[in-house]
Amino acid sequence: MIIQHLKNLYLKIEIHPLTLLYFVLAWIGGYLKWYLSTLMIVCLHELCHLLMAYYFHFEIEKIEILPFGAYLSLHDFYFHSIWQEICVVLAGPCSHFLIYMMILSMHQSIYQEYLLTMNMFIFGFNLLPIYPLDGNRFLGLLLQSVMDLKQSLIWQLKISVLVYCLLFVFYFQTNTIIILCYLFIQQFYLYKFIPDYLRRYYSRIPTFLEFDKVYIHKNIGYRRGYQNYYMKNGQLINQVDMMYQLLETVKL
Repeated sequence: MIIQHLKNLYLKIEIHPLTLLYFVLAWIGGYLKWYLSTLMIVCLHELCHLLMAYYFHFEIEKIEILPFGAYLSLHDFYFHSIWQEICVVLAGPCSHFLIYMMILSMHQSIYQEYLLTMNMFIFGFNLLPIYPLDGNRFLGLLLQSVMDLKQSLIWQLKISVLVYCLLFVFYFQTNTIIILCYLFIQQFYLYKFIPDYLRRYYSRIPTFLEFDKVYIHKNIGYRRGYQNYYMKNGQLINQVDMMYQLLETVKL
């Protein structure tokens, strides 16, 4: 069973072409050891996401090795319970405490200081609320737990764009161009993702199990983790009967 999982995982690993370019440039420039060490920290971070996703039986779409890290894509993220998704998201940042202890066990040297610095930098940078960083995903899930699904996604996008603009203004340097360009493109992906996701989510409402908690709406909206009802003309209408009206609200 474990061997089969490893085989399936291997088939889902993709290496971005720029990663190979960075590898060659690092080798030519004589800093391959430092580049691979940084990449290893991010990959260990992503491995913890993966292990938690396996634990909760998420569908692994692919793992892409980027020039400055790795990205785990889950086909059914945002379709599990919110607390399971929060666990998957937080597994990555929590890995840096384990990595920190591993680095401390090494002999004191310039290399150890470099690893400690990079581990702390990756931990802090990843908590920024910019999509697709973990800080943004965690913020989005918190918003979804307390407000309407569509509105929470819109706020997630607004905060992501705002913080990205601040990062661009105060952190634009020659060595950060690739990362900033990547994050810039991802903002458009998030904008496109929201209506696509809402259509898929609302279309699956009839397949959702009954929830213990009930939420009654006066207007059209949807709360994840609740059995949604709608007050209309003095009558309560369940979420299945409101599915098509919810789909009509998808457009941003």
